[in-house]
Amino acid sequence: MRPTMVRRLSGHRGPVYALAVRGDRVLSGSGDGMVAAWDANGAAGEAVAQVGQAVFALTVLDEPEALVIGTEGGELHVVDLRDRREVQHLVLHRRGIFRIAALGKDRVVCAGGDGTLSVWTVRRDAQGPRLALQRQIPITEEKLRDVAVHAAAGLVAVACGDGTVRVLDREDLNERLTLEAHTGGATSVAWHPGKPVLLSGGKDGHLRAWHTERGTPLLAQPAHRAGIYALAFDPRGLVLASASRDKTAKLWRAHDLEAEARLDRSSGGHTHSVNHLCWLGDRLFTGGDDRLVIEWSLSGSGADGR
Repeated sequence: MRPTMVRRLSGHRGPVYALAVRGDRVLSGSGDGMVAAWDANGAAGEAVAQVGQAVFALTVLDEPEALVIGTEGGELHVVDLRDRREVQHLVLHRRGIFRIAALGKDRVVCAGGDGTLSVWTVRRDAQGPRLALQRQIPITEEKLRDVAVHAAAGLVAVACGDGTVRVLDREDLNERLTLEAHTGGATSVAWHPGKPVLLSGGKDGHLRAWHTERGTPLLAQPAHRAGIYALAFDPRGLVLASASRDKTAKLWRAHDLEAEARLDRSSGGHTHSVNHLCWLGDRLFTGGDDRLVIEWSLSGSGADGR
């Protein structure tokens, strides 16, 4: 595997904290309060929304067609993607919203810096897509940094600032397992696409694997020199990508978690913390404190699009 930097997407005036995919476009959310869209033909980014606070989390809902934005102040903004119009502004969490995930076609869950999960129902009415609060669930006194949903298994994993990873039932959100995972705090989670395995990353820079049917540890290895902020498998389930505060992203073989590649400054990568990542086909996108979104190809070919 020879990842190649394809292009560096610039335009944000603050760190890039969140990435999401809509169709053939990648959306980025930044500390400048802007959400931008980048398409595959290399055109300049296009503004989708401006919310006035740093954007910490994004998720795209296919039905109804909506973008849900979480901010540093714990606010939620709902944008109707049909006409790019904000239709709802909600305030519930007392601190930032670090991740938003779809629980199914009609619910979303938010991980709050106040240690609570909020669960919202989703519908479209005459005014556009709408969220309605279903529940707010206290989890811990520390920040909740990530949420990953395994639809087929009916499970939700939550990365918690107290160092644990909580595994909940997707339907009723009752707790099934508490995994004592990471010194200093758990910061990222991802479900293995082909095995009953949960991956977690923490402030300790370790990558850990857990057998979710037994709640037992399978692997623990030093992966980064600082906190791991995001984990994501490629669509084929062959590669795991990790993003870290140590200014690198790394690629790992999914079947055994052996390191495959290091994406750093010397390979055209970020000069500051890498905060998030997402996959669009076989392309990996990373966002960082250097205000850039960087596109990578795993095919070994590409050109610098600056």
